[in-house]
Amino acid sequence: MSVQVEVGYRRLATLAVLIALGIVFFLVLRFHPFPMVPFLVYEPADVALLVAGFALGPSEGLLATAVVCVLQAPLHPEGGWFGALMHFIASGALVATSSVIYARNRTKRGAYVALGAGAVAMILVMIPANLILIPVFYGLPRSAVVSVMGWIIAFNVLKAGLNAVITAIIYKPISRLIKGVAGSR
Repeated sequence: MSVQVEVGYRRLATLAVLIALGIVFFLVLRFHPFPMVPFLVYEPADVALLVAGFALGPSEGLLATAVVCVLQAPLHPEGGWFGALMHFIASGALVATSSVIYARNRTKRGAYVALGAGAVAMILVMIPANLILIPVFYGLPRSAVVSVMGWIIAFNVLKAGLNAVITAIIYKPISRLIKGVAGSR
């Protein structure tokens, strides 16, 4: 087997492990930060997805996001396919933005800037996503969504912020392990 093929398999195996971690984080580490809006559930799956995007590249990070979100609906049907779609939109904005920026500046400062930009992208993308998609999928008047938009924005600030901070803390030590297993990017 050639070295290039072996590295490809290692990268694929690393991606699979990060996807599995994302699913475990999604299923096990969950809480409702704002009881008055119980449909908003924090889970740190994005941490594994951000690590995938940083260590393996933006495409791999977005692929991991898609796989976790597709598996989310049948494994935890509380949010159904709508929850999976909203998770993909939110996490996709966070992971894609962060990973693309980090790929261009792979330094500690670059990681902080990337995570901050990704968090802002997620927060901003989810405002129109909620205003447009909740009325379409649930048949609710837009005014009902507007009435809880402050909570939705606060939730997205909390989720994006926590996941970015956790990733900033753990990425460097984990990246050394990933580089040893999957090869350098």
